[in-house]
Amino acid sequence: MKIRRAVIEDVDGIVHVHIHSLKSSHNAILPDEFLDGLDNDWSEPRFTQTLKQPLNDSLIYVAEDDYGAIVGFIWGGRERKGNDTYKGEIYAIYILQAYQRKGLGRRLTLELANHLQDLGIHSLLVWVIANNYPSRSFYEGIGGRKVSEGTFEMMGNIYRDVAYGWTDISQTLSEAP
Repeated sequence: MKIRRAVIEDVDGIVHVHIHSLKSSHNAILPDEFLDGLDNDWSEPRFTQTLKQPLNDSLIYVAEDDYGAIVGFIWGGRERKGNDTYKGEIYAIYILQAYQRKGLGRRLTLELANHLQDLGIHSLLVWVIANNYPSRSFYEGIGGRKVSEGTFEMMGNIYRDVAYGWTDISQTLSEAP
């Protein structure tokens, strides 16, 4: 597997991973109506915009299989809500189901953490839906500590979410198993 910084030509592959991974990983977590409505028109603009004109020093790294197909990605940058403790944020990380549990998530997170450290950012935050236990387990497994809880609204439903944080990504992520 190869990890590299994404370029604009990667949008189709990123969108494919985003939609398929979101549908498989959030089945029974988010409304079927939302998941059934996911398509390229919903996903593509955000990634095109990010790769053309990144905000918050954000960037995307992709994971490619041996044939050059994108099988996962991470998107992150500066924390978006002005948190006083956590200055970096993972906005999204998605990996196709067949490639999960092979270390790609950790490798992608380390790449983003290295980029953030180059910007002088040494702490990291990620929000995850509270009942998305596989994702929560992943973040705990790479050293994330539960630091906050909140809620968000989607399609008239209120969902709980949980924030995981790393106060020193240089040590915490490198020490994670």
